[in-house]
Amino acid sequence: MRRILLFLLTPFVFLAPVSRAQGDAGLAGSVRTREGSPLPHLVLTVTGPSGSRTVVTGPEGRYRAAPLSPGAYTVTLDQPGFVLEPAARADVGGGLTSLDLVVAHVPVREQVVVSATRSEAPLSTVGIAVGVLDRERIEERQAGALLPLLQELPGVAAARTGAPGTQASAFVRGGGGNAARVLIDGVPVNEPGGAFNFGTALPLELERVEVVRGAASSLYGTDALAGVIHLVTRKATEGQTPGVHAEAEGGSFAWRRAAGGTSGQRGRFDWNLGLARLQTDNQGPNSAFEQTGAALSAGAALGGRTTVRLTVRGETGQVGTPGQTAFGRPDEDASLERDAFVVGVHLRHAAGRAVHGLRAGYARIRELSLNPLDSGPFTPSWRGRTGAFEVFDFADPAGFQNDTRRLSAGYQLEAQAGRRHLVTAGIDVERETGDLGSRSDVLLQPQRTNVGLYLQDQVVLGDSVFLTAGGRLERNDSFGTRAVPRAAIAWRARGGEDALTVRASAGAGIKEPSFFESFGVSFFAQGNPDLRPERSRTFDLGVEQRLLRSRLRLEATAYHHDYRDQIAFTVVDFSTFQGSFVNVGRTRGRGLELAVDAAPAPGFRLHAAYTYVDGKVLVSTSGFDPVFAVGRGLLRRPKHQAAFSASAGTGRLQVGATLLAVGRRADSDFAGLGLDENDGYARLDARLRARLGAGLEAFVVAENLFDREYQEALGYPALGRAVRAGLRFRTGADGRP
Repeated sequence: MRRILLFLLTPFVFLAPVSRAQGDAGLAGSVRTREGSPLPHLVLTVTGPSGSRTVVTGPEGRYRAAPLSPGAYTVTLDQPGFVLEPAARADVGGGLTSLDLVVAHVPVREQVVVSATRSEAPLSTVGIAVGVLDRERIEERQAGALLPLLQELPGVAAARTGAPGTQASAFVRGGGGNAARVLIDGVPVNEPGGAFNFGTALPLELERVEVVRGAASSLYGTDALAGVIHLVTRKATEGQTPGVHAEAEGGSFAWRRAAGGTSGQRGRFDWNLGLARLQTDNQGPNSAFEQTGAALSAGAALGGRTTVRLTVRGETGQVGTPGQTAFGRPDEDASLERDAFVVGVHLRHAAGRAVHGLRAGYARIRELSLNPLDSGPFTPSWRGRTGAFEVFDFADPAGFQNDTRRLSAGYQLEAQAGRRHLVTAGIDVERETGDLGSRSDVLLQPQRTNVGLYLQDQVVLGDSVFLTAGGRLERNDSFGTRAVPRAAIAWRARGGEDALTVRASAGAGIKEPSFFESFGVSFFAQGNPDLRPERSRTFDLGVEQRLLRSRLRLEATAYHHDYRDQIAFTVVDFSTFQGSFVNVGRTRGRGLELAVDAAPAPGFRLHAAYTYVDGKVLVSTSGFDPVFAVGRGLLRRPKHQAAFSASAGTGRLQVGATLLAVGRRADSDFAGLGLDENDGYARLDARLRARLGAGLEAFVVAENLFDREYQEALGYPALGRAVRAGLRFRTGADGRP
């Protein structure tokens, strides 16, 4: 208790020097982007009769330069990716003179991220590796699913068991499919134990996607072993005229999709609402996928500097699951029903140099696997190989249910302490419950509560060094209390339009066991209540170089991730084959990430990313499966992966293409065929948009243009060439939904 009280009081100790006389003459105001996003942690230079001095923006992007002698002053900003618009000048007399500043983006913009520090921050100041897909890039890409977008970011690999709608995982820096914290509008949505199915995720009404690479449990607690994946729903831009958007498309594999919505601001209220309906037969037998989804972001100003925002996302759908059809007959009757619902409320109040935030969220994911008929056994075969045993169809007419719920709430304080410290402190409480197992048996109904306290300090040293350090105490019902730290530094070695930034970070991660691992009651897989959390230690060193007056941005990052105490199933009695779970595994992921963003001419954009992962099993999680033997590569995580995307066009016509190249990777058929590696593949996607006038545009998208045959997971063929076309109608202040 003493440690907890000390932890909570620390921010207020830092805040002691904040109070000062308010009668000094000077400048005060805020710094925001054109879209209205606040920009804390920026260094401004104020020049005038009092000479030159630097000030650092605090929460809500607010700054204060005082005392100043009366006279004319200019404010300048040396921040990669931003320019003040227009030039900032003001005459200071008695008292504080208000001067609000707006920054414009240069051709290759600086991203403002939230996930790295739990508050808005320019990416080049946080010292942490973050990949961002912004609204412009998501719209231009016109992808039919979210997963291909994630694969275009450095450090992220993915694997899907077949066509859209089927089970899919995302892997960050060699971590497992359960090693990244997944947030939707700040609400944690992972299943207890970290898993998240990306197979049904669509880019519906997304403002941006942020992927933090590196352990982030210092802020987010459990599940953030390898990083964080944050999906942010669109909200109306400041002053946006109300409008509507609608689109319809059709194409290969009986693809039918319709979507629509409305967005705008009126008075104190703003909203963005979207609905979508998708149907496709997905080429193969029993592969049809259908889904209905909705997304809402609505906000209101309650007076003064208090705002509230409600976000809701939901989906319901069903997909056929024919199994490993590359190796034998499909299962004609198996299917997966999936419903997901996420709601979040965020109340934010700014007072002086501090911002208070209250959050509450609820996430429920219900999956029901159905296999009512026994299709009989078959012997797998593949390119002259024959399986060592028959594969049986384990029918379960009642179905296997995975229904998990996560209720979360928290308080966060952001405050400027002194002139150069930005302190963030808070508390999170999460309640996890579920109903899991075969519906023909008694369902497992576990519950678990997690409480986390975190503290972080962002400080500017001199005018060019940005240091972030913090930690978290996590109390988990399954594994007790753990402390997890993180530190990062960004050094602007050269400023100006061709800025050079060097950064480094180190952090620790933890992950709780899944419900079955902790609470399972099956005779053959007994839960172990004494499991320790899985742990990670991560380090990286990177450099960012801007060239050609910020028309070109180059990024390189070397990293090393160590994953320890990984949980594995083990047989404890070979006479009865009774099993349980233990902490035995250890793996490593180290390598290099490269990224290029370029805007060589108006309307022309280039993005490229390359990831090298030297992944290896150091201590095996399985004593009998060679797939997980010591020295083996990491399952379904390619050693080499590259993505190149280009788009061009202004006015009425825009074209684009994306090439994804995935190298060979360790895998297993899990069917007795002896396959332990999956071939690499390359896929080319292309798109075209043409404006027809009066808010109407036509578009054509081709995925896997050259009809390549490949499998993201062994035994599960990916779709062949798919072409779809449609019409889109939009109205609104900026011509976008």
